[in-house]
Formats: sequence, structure tokens, C-alpha cells
Amino acid sequence: MKNDDLLKKIEELTAANVSKNAFIANISHEIRTPMNAISGFAELLLQLNASDEVNEYAQEIKSASANLLSIINDLLDISKIESGRMELVPVPYYLHYLFNDIDSVMSIPTGKKGIDFRVNANPELPSQLYGDIVRIRQILTNICNNAVKFTNEGYVELSATYTEGDDDDTVILIFTVRDTGIGIRKDDLKLIFEKFRQVDMRLNRNVEGSGLGLSICKQLVALMDGTIEVDSVYGEGTTFTVRIPQKVLDRNKLSNYLVYRKQEEEKKRSVLYAPSARVLVVDDNPVNIKILRGLLLHYEIDADTASSGEEAVEKAGKNGYDLILMDHMMPGMNGEDALKAIRGLSDKDKAEVAVIAVTANAIRGMRDEFLRKGFTDYLSKPVETDKLEEVLKENLASNLFVSVDVEEDEQQEELDFEINGIDLDSGVAKTDGNVKDYIDVLEIFSEYGPDKAKEIEDLARDHNYENYTIAVHSLKSVSANIGAHQLFTMAKIHEFAGKSGNNGFIDANYDKLVGLYRTIIDNIKAALSERAKKASADD
Repeated sequence: MKNDDLLKKIEELTAANVSKNAFIANISHEIRTPMNAISGFAELLLQLNASDEVNEYAQEIKSASANLLSIINDLLDISKIESGRMELVPVPYYLHYLFNDIDSVMSIPTGKKGIDFRVNANPELPSQLYGDIVRIRQILTNICNNAVKFTNEGYVELSATYTEGDDDDTVILIFTVRDTGIGIRKDDLKLIFEKFRQVDMRLNRNVEGSGLGLSICKQLVALMDGTIEVDSVYGEGTTFTVRIPQKVLDRNKLSNYLVYRKQEEEKKRSVLYAPSARVLVVDDNPVNIKILRGLLLHYEIDADTASSGEEAVEKAGKNGYDLILMDHMMPGMNGEDALKAIRGLSDKDKAEVAVIAVTANAIRGMRDEFLRKGFTDYLSKPVETDKLEEVLKENLASNLFVSVDVEEDEQQEELDFEINGIDLDSGVAKTDGNVKDYIDVLEIFSEYGPDKAKEIEDLARDHNYENYTIAVHSLKSVSANIGAHQLFTMAKIHEFAGKSGNNGFIDANYDKLVGLYRTIIDNIKAALSERAKKASADD
């Protein structure tokens, strides 16, 4: 073949590969919206107290849609990697969070199969490192999930240790995932990292998966200048070994931080306070503001608030903040536009403030998306205390913190009432177990709720679908925060309808959403009123 023909052929193959990756990315995004809606409707069915048969079918739909979404996410990842658009986002992180997260995630599938999941980390590991913790978590979760799929009895174990790197600031993390599963034939070992490949198909035909997980792991490890190896004895089990170089930020031993779920709780705990930190909370929903301010008060942070993007920019220009927690989806100036305006401030210190995206969009890959848009970090709603603390640690200057040992309060206030349509235990958990804070949130929800319900109703009647979608998005996160699961699911479905342009669905069903919203409000008011009467009688 002549050189010109060869070059032409290479150009054609390159163009074809680019087109393939673009097609995969586009079609994956298009599929995700209806798949999320299918999952949402299935969840709604499960909360309708239907027959066992209907619940069984709904659960199967939900499980299948979750599996398909996982495959779609894998397709997006592989297309990003192959097109060269996959970028690592290194950040400072504490290693014990990685083990706690994986332990928590893997407890569900291993519990269903009746096998053990073990974490065995070298206590001498350095406590704080610098790297892409999201991708490392994805790699280890993928490998652990894969091990669980092919293990029917025994255990799956994640071990971690390290060796020193080429310089004083680097270590090589060594992760080992070992299982007592079915193992891999020697001839198949060289095939397991190939795309869309599942070895021993006759034996494993009932195991779900895209065949992309291990291929993605291999390529992500390569992006980090690491290695991944596999060793297996057919019929006895498999061992994956991953080596990834990471920069060390804190040589303090992991043993000083690592706390497993199954350990007994200590009577004393170390609490971080940052009373001098200047924080701005931005959200158009007062309930979300109340919850975030309440969580921040646990760190003695008395945050300023803004109820719109415009107000946030104005306050950021006047005051020097150490951190801004910015709601992403707001009417008028949204979080992205507010971020751009803040970055454009003439005062350099004020313009470079850490801005954290706070959003109910919690699908995989969203953090990378927000970082690419210029946000410093990402928090998903409903905000969890440990995630908020991690964000504070990583984005506030260390000299703003003081650590204090406090006695655990063994006497927790208990709820003495019930509210139809609300999971009170779930709601209290969102306020870090503080019943008083939770009751304050319920009062705000019921106070502002009637106006918000009318706003949603008016937007639907006026066919203002764009702002309707923003309003139900906000209702979704608020409902999750108070434990109103059915209202959360219904708001989520309406948000999907708005984003996908299914206006007919909104027209036909908004009254049901508003009706449920108002019923929940009435139930809260009635319960709080009865509680107040009892308290008055006791006095």
C-alpha cells in the first residue's frame, strides 16, 4: 500500500473513531433522561402500597433500569477516554473516607448474596493525599463489584498498603481485591480487560454487566501512571492488584483517622470548629437554606445567606468569603451565571473564592461536569454531614479550624409524634440527628409551602415549563430533606418531564403533584399543632 493510501486510510479510521465516540456520547445522554423517568415511575409505584405482585414488577423495573443506567455511564466513560476528553481532577483528600465509602457501598450487594466484605488497610498509610479520589473510588468499586458478581460464597476483601515513591512527596498506593469466587481460566486472563468482553460466557451468561468495567479501570489506572494486574486460580478465586502513585500531603498515620462502621463508638469524639470562617449559602428555597445553615452551625459557622444568584453576586462583591455554597438550579440568574459573575469581580481575592455547586443532580460524572464549569467542588442534595465536612476540610484554610474533644451525648431527644407521608427518622438524619433543628425545618416547610405550591400550580397553568422545572427541582431536594419520599419521587418525575420537554405529562399531572404537596403541608401543620398543645398541657 502506498504512503498516500496509508495516510488516507488512517485519516478515515480516525474520523470513524471520532464519529463513533460522538455517537456513543450523544445517544447515551439521550437515553439517560427516559431511563431516569422509568426508574422514577417504578419508585413511585413502590410507594403506592400496591399488591405484592405489582411491587415485585416495579422492583424488577427499577433494578433493570439501574443496571441499564450503569451501562450507559460506562459507555460515556469509555467514549471520553478514547476521545481523549477524560481528564483527571486531583484534589486533596483523606484516605479514610475512601475506605469508609467503599465499605458502605459494598455492604449492600454482599449482604444480598450472603458473603462477607472485608477492608484491611495498613495503619501506617499516610492520612492525606493528593489525587483524583473520584476516579480511584470508581476503580476500586468497579473491581469490588466485579468480584461480588462472581463470588457466591466466602468473601471479597479489599486490602491497601504502600511503598515509597521516587521522591519524598510521593507514595505508591497498592490496592488488592481478593475474592473466593469462581476464578478465571488461565487462557482467559489476557482477555478480561478487553471492551465488551465477558469470559466463560456459557457459565456466566446470567451475570449482568456491560463488559466495560474492567476496561475502564485499566485505562483510568493508566491515566494515573499506575498499573493493574490480575492473578486467578480457576474454581478458587481471583486477585486484582492496582498500583497508583499519589502525592503525600500529610504523613500522619491512617490509624489516627480510620474508623470502620463495625467498630464500637467511642465516648469521646474529635469535633472540628471553624467559627471565623466566612461562608455564604445560596439557595432560592428557604428550607434548603435552613438545613445548610443548621449543618454549618455544628462547626460554629454562622453563614450569610442569599436567595438568588443576583443577591449572591452582590454579597460576594461586598464581603470577602472563604467559601460559597451555591445552589445550581435557580430562577433568573442560576448558579453557573452567578459563578461567572463572581469570577469576573475586580477584587481578585473576592473573585477567587471557593464556590461549591450544591445540586440534586447526583448521577455519576456530575462532579466532573461542575468542575469543568469552574466550580471548586460539588455537593449533592440532600446534603450529608460527612460530605459537607469533607468539603469544608478540603476548601477552607487549615488555620480556620480548631479541633476539640467532646463527650458524646448519649441522651438523644426522641420524636413523640408521627406525620402521615413523612419518614421522620430519615428527616432527622438530614439534620445530623438534631430533633429541634428538624422541627424548625418542618415549620419552615409548612410556612412557605402554601406559597410554593401555588407558585408551582400557577407556572403549570401558565405553561411556563422552564420555571416549573426549576420549581419542582427545588421541591425535590426539600422533600428529600424532610423525609417526604413519595413527594420527592413525584417531584423528580415532573422534573424529568420538564427537562425532556414532555409538557403533556405536566399538563395532565401537575394537579396531583400540587395536591400531594398540600396534603403533606396540612399533615405537618396538624402534627405540629397537636405537639404544641401537648407541650402546653404538660406545662
